[in-house]
Amino acid sequence: MLDRLPNLNLLLTFEIAGQLLSFKAAADALHVTPSAVSQQMQQLEDSIGHSLFTRRNRSLELTRDGERLLRLIQPHLSGLRSAISEIRVSQDQQLRVSVMPPVANRVLFPRLADFREVYPNIELLVDTSLSNSNLLSSGIDIAIRFGQPPWPGLAHEKLSDVLIQVVTPVGFCEKYDLPQKILELSKIPLIHMAERPGAWERFFDQLGLPPSEGVAYKVDDYPAAIQAAETLGAALALYPIEQPLLSSGRVEAPFPPIGPIDEAIYAVYAKNRGLSPSGRVFVDWIQSALLALDSQKILHSD
Repeated sequence: MLDRLPNLNLLLTFEIAGQLLSFKAAADALHVTPSAVSQQMQQLEDSIGHSLFTRRNRSLELTRDGERLLRLIQPHLSGLRSAISEIRVSQDQQLRVSVMPPVANRVLFPRLADFREVYPNIELLVDTSLSNSNLLSSGIDIAIRFGQPPWPGLAHEKLSDVLIQVVTPVGFCEKYDLPQKILELSKIPLIHMAERPGAWERFFDQLGLPPSEGVAYKVDDYPAAIQAAETLGAALALYPIEQPLLSSGRVEAPFPPIGPIDEAIYAVYAKNRGLSPSGRVFVDWIQSALLALDSQKILHSD
């Protein structure tokens, strides 16, 4: 049976082409020509006896068989990548990562012991600054950032979409009869961030609410706003990053999250260096941790 399996490279190319739905985009990602990708896909279709793509003049679609094959092979290809990565990092390696504070506090640090247990040969040196310039001028290997690419000189991989979640001190839902009376949101104290002025105004406009009449507390940055939301008023939180805070019962979420927004969570690294095997392991691991947060249930007040 083994000699009847398609060439692994054909399956890897199919995975990329099936995700991007473009032979040209797949060729760019693989550093080959579009005709080479097209020929490989034809070889794969011939070898398994099924059409995988519907080819049109300016578009490409997966057939039903193509969708099924992509869904079935992805877990196995991911497992192969993880297995190879673990072998490659069998020697002790040091990895310098710069992680934005919310992801560091909610995702990385609570799971750092687990990472060390699974990958004892990778020594993580964690920096929690937010500057991207250090990736080009210092020894930082990977940064985990919130934003919207591109960033000059940096490659990026999306790790998680982000939604906006209103969080309030415990008791605010009952005090202001939220979420039954959404107009009450205009009357409650709000936490404003100096680094993101106008965020609340845009949020109110999106929901069609009148301008806020509540007390306005102003803080410097996002971490301060989330901390203030435990006692002072409502803040705009990033979901799923703050899901552990909700699960702990330290804040309430009167409304479902809204989004996804244009910004997202990315792994970024210098283009001229790329990712080391240990870097690949870390990026895959942190992405899995973010996806695990997204699968948790949001806590709502009755």
